[in-house]
Amino acid sequence: MDALDILRVLRRRWQITAAVAAAFAVLVGAVLFLVPQQYKVTAIALVTPASNQDVQNPYTVSDQAQSRMAALLVTVLTAPATADGYVAKGANGTIEVTNANGVTDTSQTDSPFITITVTDLSAAGAVHGAQVVRQRAIDELKNRQDAAQVAAAQRLTLTDVLPTTDAVTTHASQLRAVGLVAALGLVLGVLGIVVADRVLVSRAKRREAAEAEEAATPPAATPPAPKAPPTAAGAAVEKLNGANDHRRGVLPAVTSPADSPTIKFSPVRSDQKQGGGSRR
Repeated sequence: MDALDILRVLRRRWQITAAVAAAFAVLVGAVLFLVPQQYKVTAIALVTPASNQDVQNPYTVSDQAQSRMAALLVTVLTAPATADGYVAKGANGTIEVTNANGVTDTSQTDSPFITITVTDLSAAGAVHGAQVVRQRAIDELKNRQDAAQVAAAQRLTLTDVLPTTDAVTTHASQLRAVGLVAALGLVLGVLGIVVADRVLVSRAKRREAAEAEEAATPPAATPPAPKAPPTAAGAAVEKLNGANDHRRGVLPAVTSPADSPTIKFSPVRSDQKQGGGSRR
């Protein structure tokens, strides 16, 4: 079955298609309503040399040490153990730390920029998460230089390019959920309509075959109705005439006494019979 066959099935079963489309629209609306919008904070920091008498403008200085330190910080900030520390400090959103061009593989980049992206259900939570990650990067940079006993004139520091104070609304989670539901619903809906069409066509063929077989089969003879049992008077007449005897002159069946007419006879006295005569 190709795409044209599927379109023909959808058109032929337009009622089922309309019902599935209505259910699909309700489902998408429910997903948009149930999946909350989120807030995102994007902070960018730059690894620069600390200002001193030898470095008057840190933005004009660029060497491999800054890029290597940025890559080291990204590796540390994305470690699973570090992520557990974020949760312990109240950063419950989705945290992503990348290097210059937005990749987490620091071996493929050579940039002193660090990008921190935090997504949370509330604007305050997103800002707090970004601040926790930024502070963790500052502490990691300071601790490593302290452990190496780096002189103050040679130290590196983090300079904010984009601060961690601006949270924007994002509908990325809603769009992902809608896209997933739409793709799954489209596949299941079309598959359900095709299966329903196959079932309905099969039932119609079986019904037509049954009707054709019924039309080809001659109707069965209707058995005669059972004869009612005769009454007592009818039995006496049948005994006198013989059963099933319908010849002329044979006495008809006698009905029951309750249905026969009553004939009354009055006696005639002798004097009335003698005195009376026919008058001409």
